[in-house]
Amino acid sequence: MTTLAALGPHVFRVIGLNFNRIETATEAVWAEFARYGMADGAQFTGMRRASSTIEGVLFPDAIGGLADYDAIRGTQHTGRPVPLIRMGRGFAARVLGNVTIERVSDLEDWIGPSGAPQRIAFTLDLKSYGTGL
Repeated sequence: MTTLAALGPHVFRVIGLNFNRIETATEAVWAEFARYGMADGAQFTGMRRASSTIEGVLFPDAIGGLADYDAIRGTQHTGRPVPLIRMGRGFAARVLGNVTIERVSDLEDWIGPSGAPQRIAFTLDLKSYGTGL
């Protein structure tokens, strides 16, 4: 199975726990100040914590991944940062740094007679812990 990324002990693979989109955002902070007879000026004061959002869809009955997804909430409850690693081309990996798991949300579609979710769309909101992302 091809590994796509790892969030601490949680491995995203092509089959099972899987994602289809990652969005990363960074934000610079600029303090504005008035200048006599001129347009306002601005001074760079630093960077906010970078954020990343991972979105994916699970099909628990068809390809699994539900237990791995549920374990992410367990890691979130520990309140500890975890490393985020993305696989690149070939065998190279890119360490994006430590992140905190800020929010875990999902939407379950109840299709079928079993009463079990057939499709689970999930979103993980992460923020950098220190440097990285």
